[in-house]
Amino acid sequence: MPAAPPPVWLTLPDGQEVRARLHARRWTPSGWRYRVGMPVWSVTADQHVEPVEYTVWVPAGDDEYVRPVEGQDYSSVPVEMRPPSHPYLAPPPPGTDLRWAWTIERTRGGAVLHEYGCGRASADGPELTLDDAVTAYARPGARACGECAAAEVLDRL
Repeated sequence: MPAAPPPVWLTLPDGQEVRARLHARRWTPSGWRYRVGMPVWSVTADQHVEPVEYTVWVPAGDDEYVRPVEGQDYSSVPVEMRPPSHPYLAPPPPGTDLRWAWTIERTRGGAVLHEYGCGRASADGPELTLDDAVTAYARPGARACGECAAAEVLDRL
């Protein structure tokens, strides 16, 4: 039987800190993400209340969202490696350009915004700053790519 994921401190959007469990780590073009799970109550179809675990990917770094619990061992937490169809989940090779930029793909009905380097973006698309990307995303018919971090980031802005 596999060991339970180790506990971490998770900071919620309102500033509360709750105990969660660290399930996995993943590299994305915008940095490391941690998949954490925390217990919550859920209502079943027959109106009973039961505990469930809600999991979410959160940005890692600077202890802003996730902090270790003193004395815990995190060496067994899996690092999700890149599946064959997606080149952005494994740590980048040395010397990789990690700038945070955006590109836009013009479509018949509008535009698709991608994080710079997304495999679904056209290679000749213009490079945009974050401000340019947000402006383009606000235009009618624009949407964010779901394969890279574009949707995750631009939907929040």
